[in-house]
Parts: sequence; structure tokens; C-alpha cells
Amino acid sequence: MRARMVMVMLLLALGLTACDKKPSDAGNPAGTAAAPIGAAECSACGMVVREQPAPRGQVVHADGKRVHLCSIGDLVQYLAEPSPHGKPAAIYVETLDPAQDPKQNATEERPWAPAESAGYVVGVERRGIMGKPVLAYPSRELAVTAAARHKGQPKQWSELHAHVTSH
Repeated sequence: MRARMVMVMLLLALGLTACDKKPSDAGNPAGTAAAPIGAAECSACGMVVREQPAPRGQVVHADGKRVHLCSIGDLVQYLAEPSPHGKPAAIYVETLDPAQDPKQNATEERPWAPAESAGYVVGVERRGIMGKPVLAYPSRELAVTAAARHKGQPKQWSELHAHVTSH
């Protein structure tokens, strides 16, 4: 009887902790969820990340090292180089509202999404952005909507490297 009671309590405790997970934690090992930017400097260019307009990126490496990047272009460039911290355990991008005017370069922090499940838009002019502007949205469908609205081209995560590095 006592063993059964202990088992029930253990299952309840596990169930309660599983309910506490945020959507960005789904499918990611402990410690790899997206985190606020804080006072981070861009690991690609050294600029203060929170002072740069969204969308920005972050990487959590296999050894636990977390880096923030001030743009999706810097994120793509950073990932192209081998890291002493190992392979990424998780990659996140900040996402925009598709109704938002991309010419507004707001710096407040936005929701984070796993990079592979987000949708992207390129070819939209934005001032004050280093490199080629890349907009990120919570889903591919929302990126298609935003691309039509802002006269850009929708892209998937797998297509960004060629866009960011082409001249």
C-alpha cells in the first residue's frame, strides 16, 4: 500500500512539472529554452543586442553556452562557423506580428520561436539594419501573409544561408 502511495505521488509530481513547461520548451532538453536578452553582446559583431531592432536570434550550445545575436543575418553567419562550444542544442528567433510595419525598428523584446518552425521574409527594405534584412514570423503561413503585405519573398530556415551570404 505504501509503495503504491509513493508511486502515485511521484506520478503527480512529474505531471505537475510537465504542465509548467512553456511552448518554447516543447521538445527541448532542460536548460535550452529561449531566454531574455538581458545585457548580452552579439556573438557575431559585438553590438549590444537589446539596442538592435527585432528580430534577433539566440543559440544554446550542447555545452550549455548561450549566445544572443542582434539580427537573423548575424545568427545565420554565426552558425556557419564551427564553435568551440559544440553543436547547437537549440536555435531561436524573435518573431514579429505580420501586421507590424517592418520599417518600425522597435527594440522591445518579442516572443521567441524555434528557428526551424518560424517563417521568414526577405527583400523588404529596413533602415538601420546591418546586412540584409530578414524578418521572422511565428509560422511559415504568417510569413507568407507578411511577404504579400510588405512586398517581400517568403523563405524557410533552410533557405536563409544562401540569401544572407549572397551579394
